[in-house]
Amino acid sequence: MRITDTWLKAVKPLKERYDVTVTNRKGLMVRVHPSGAVSFRFRYKRAGETFVLVFGEYGSQGLSLKQAFQRHDQARSELENGLDPIEEQAKREREVERKRAERSGTVADLVTQFVHRKLKAERWDEKAGWVREPKAKPRKRPDEAAALLGLGPNGKKATLVSEYGTLSAHDLTRRQLIAFLDSVVDRGAPVSANRMYSLFKQLFDWAAAKDLIPASPMAGIERPSEETPRERVLNATEIKAFWDKLDTANMVSPTRLALKLLLVTAQRRGELTFAKWSHFDLPGKLWTIPSELIKSSKRAKPDPHTVPLSPLAIDLLEQLHAITGEGVYVLPAHADKTKAKSYSERVLSRAVRENEAHFGLEHFTPHDLRRTAASFMTKIGVPRLHVEKVLNHATGDIAAIYDRHDYSPEKRAALDKWSAHLTDLLASKDNVISIPRPKARRSAHT
Repeated sequence: MRITDTWLKAVKPLKERYDVTVTNRKGLMVRVHPSGAVSFRFRYKRAGETFVLVFGEYGSQGLSLKQAFQRHDQARSELENGLDPIEEQAKREREVERKRAERSGTVADLVTQFVHRKLKAERWDEKAGWVREPKAKPRKRPDEAAALLGLGPNGKKATLVSEYGTLSAHDLTRRQLIAFLDSVVDRGAPVSANRMYSLFKQLFDWAAAKDLIPASPMAGIERPSEETPRERVLNATEIKAFWDKLDTANMVSPTRLALKLLLVTAQRRGELTFAKWSHFDLPGKLWTIPSELIKSSKRAKPDPHTVPLSPLAIDLLEQLHAITGEGVYVLPAHADKTKAKSYSERVLSRAVRENEAHFGLEHFTPHDLRRTAASFMTKIGVPRLHVEKVLNHATGDIAAIYDRHDYSPEKRAALDKWSAHLTDLLASKDNVISIPRPKARRSAHT
């Protein structure tokens, strides 16, 4: 078919993608996607095998028809000269990356490239700046990782960019990185040091693989601190004290309700702070956590996780919906007037930390509420496997590969049983006793 700009702008998508062969352009095809996007592709044979080279999408932020024809002419010429067009395009892309690295060779520039290209799955467009790659998957919560590296708000804490941002990326040494990580441990933040260590390894391994630096300076560096798994579980008395004192804690109502929901549902802090109202079916008493919000260190592509909502969870969510239900997020950021952003995970942790003296309990974190719920479910007779399914833990055994039961009835029974037990516990007068108060800490509005 003869392809023109008029035809490309008026082309109609179907339910299934389809290809159109371009007249007088051997091997050049136009693919029309169900989304309405149109891309140019070149099909060719080499050494008896068929290959397809994707030139890119058509449009203002992609290729023009003229540019697609030029790419086709170039690929045909390379093929006639015994070259592989796919390999030649890859070489050109590497050369562009190398030249960009030569122009922007500081540690800060390297971090910027890593954050946009690797964490946010973006590419550089000369006209539009950084734009999302449509088929690439960004890292979960990239802005928080970027802030830990030094791009974005991070208070006054030292970061890789604040300490070494102006230094040439080629000159950064292992000794400097070791000293920096040790300094984070010395200031009393061993967990942060370990998170930075993991990010630094990803950053410099990526940069070395892209040939932006000769080799990773993180090679051979050990994790700066050993982390002891937390075992904190609130007892019945502490649960009642925590629940009752939330009503007068120095935090806003959505934060109070969110902390209660963590205890009632036993889900992860990040799965709630980034939840949208569209994830909840309140009439159907079901919360579906999408794959992109699920911690997946052991699963390349986790399935969505369904959480049956107990009567207590429904009550809390209805209270929360009355406050934030007009927005997209269950927990919209307070400072964002557009309500287009959600809470940060740190908000709930900070709320608990800054109200520690008010609760009058031994130190605990929001994640300890999840552990507490799991421990109590086991204690009241819920089978451990059913608790694992509620928590959405990967069991890691061979049986999990063959067991395709979704455990929805068992999860609902477990959470309903926990809801009933928690309701009785909170109503009981037997758990009201005096609890020693720890030394007061700084308190601020959350």
